[in-house]
Amino acid sequence: METQENQQKPLAPLEGVRVISMAHLYPGPYCTMLLGDLGADIIVVEQTGSGDPARLIPGYLSIINRNKKSITLNLKSEKGKEICYKLASTSDIFIEGHRPGVVKRLGVDYDSIRKVNPEIIYCSISGYGQDGPYRDYPAHDITYQGVAGILTPTNSTIPIHNPWIALADLSSAMFATLGIFAALRVRERFGKGQFIDVSMLDSLISWMSVPLGIYFTLGYVHRTNWPAYGCYKTKDSKYITLSVTVEDHFWVNLCSAIGRDDLGKMSLHLRVEKAEELRNILQEAFMSRNREEWLEILKKADVPCGPVLTLSEALKIPQIVYRNMIVEVEDKQGNRIKQVAHPLKFSKTPARIWKLPPGIGEHTEEVLQDLGYETEQLEEFRKEGII
Repeated sequence: METQENQQKPLAPLEGVRVISMAHLYPGPYCTMLLGDLGADIIVVEQTGSGDPARLIPGYLSIINRNKKSITLNLKSEKGKEICYKLASTSDIFIEGHRPGVVKRLGVDYDSIRKVNPEIIYCSISGYGQDGPYRDYPAHDITYQGVAGILTPTNSTIPIHNPWIALADLSSAMFATLGIFAALRVRERFGKGQFIDVSMLDSLISWMSVPLGIYFTLGYVHRTNWPAYGCYKTKDSKYITLSVTVEDHFWVNLCSAIGRDDLGKMSLHLRVEKAEELRNILQEAFMSRNREEWLEILKKADVPCGPVLTLSEALKIPQIVYRNMIVEVEDKQGNRIKQVAHPLKFSKTPARIWKLPPGIGEHTEEVLQDLGYETEQLEEFRKEGII
């Protein structure tokens, strides 16, 4: 996949929409990556000198900071604020990801920004939201998961292992993206901007709707003990997954595949009741063949199953390759840089990678000149530590 930065852009869903982002680390950058892939003009405002703290983590921003411009700005200075206001006056969306109260102290909160742009859509992403007794507590992803009840989902007193996917960060980023699209629609229809308050904890609670629905009904978290839903070890010490639940025909197919047609006659209620016994029978059967042999047998029998893969294995499977989810983009030096493609497949307005992630302040001069600042002013700003 060749770089498309210098090509003429085709029609994109967010073509002409300008986003200013002061949200760093994970939720803000992931949200703006999704928006940028869909054609929005993303300008990331980073602190002069240090930039986004995530730049210290190898590979972190290089995979979620594409399709963006980066400028550096000292918002603790009056001239820095003036530049930010001027930038906001030409923008559609303003995103920030600080702890509540920080942008107020900096003078770039919603009330300050809407004075220069009454139709601005202002999105704040924070851990616990902009109000409530927890709003000022510091935390990162696993803390929000713990508070949400995710780490002990079956009323156990022992928490599960540390998840390696940042569920709170990603869920809040996706809800922020959804909220921005909704707010753009409102502004298009009624000409009104608005403030969007996104909480990582709220986002996790929303994702837990089904478990909570069961909890509200039964008074406890209930996960049906399906005997053929989980991971099973095979003869070569690898693992497969089975995902057979309520469908009787899948259970019958599974039992036939392992040579136990007699078990296929069991009712759903009886399967759940004897789950542990059945699970032992299944595990014993799967130890008779290697993983790939079982996958071939089970797929031919139309049984929901799959391999448990490492990351390196997963990236090579035909489905991910066919769906073009890992692409290579050529940088200015001719190097091929891997990127994870946008997951949505549009028939008329495809998401695209136009720019590779920028360096700190790479576009400061370009963006400020577009705002009308002269070269002499930029040099003066640099001397004063404004940019």
